[in-house]
Amino acid sequence: MSLSLARCVEAVAQLLDACGPMEPVRLVLSARDVQAEVLGSGPAARASLDRLAAISGTGTVTSPVSEALSHSMTADLDDGLVLVAGLAEPVDGAGTTDRTTSTAAAAALLRTLAPWAQGLDLDVLPAAELWVDDQGHAFTVRLLTTAGQDADLEAVVAAAGKGLDRLRTRRTDSGLDGAGRLPCGRMVQVGVVRLY
Repeated sequence: MSLSLARCVEAVAQLLDACGPMEPVRLVLSARDVQAEVLGSGPAARASLDRLAAISGTGTVTSPVSEALSHSMTADLDDGLVLVAGLAEPVDGAGTTDRTTSTAAAAALLRTLAPWAQGLDLDVLPAAELWVDDQGHAFTVRLLTTAGQDADLEAVVAAAGKGLDRLRTRRTDSGLDGAGRLPCGRMVQVGVVRLY
């Protein structure tokens, strides 16, 4: 099977299903790889990373970083996907205290994104990255992509926003930012960065 963002989305949803309940995970998905950060540094976060490694058929690596230890893993998934994961401290007050999200909800969210991701594959956005962030109390979804120096920014953002309702964009110093809604009502942020 050829590499695609939609295939990556489905593969990660299946992986999360197999892992069962975990601490919140911040995901960056592309057609070729998945970067995952398990939010937290305590025993529950470490157990979540160990479970992710075991389900992926690998183990974790522990490395000294300054005065602390860093735990990470790398695994080859089906269809040429590579998973790189580690632990990360929650930011912006996100965390597991009074958590209202779940790993099952994250997998379900990925499945709602799959049809939109298929459209992105068809519109040839090879540099697209889909960011899905479990903040413990809510999920945020962002699509980041690039546009070459000679590319039409409006055309790139239109391709990125295909399938989103009420897409609104604004010009920034680096390109275009926007937001729209999937048919299910989920808000998606879109960013297109101009490459110089």
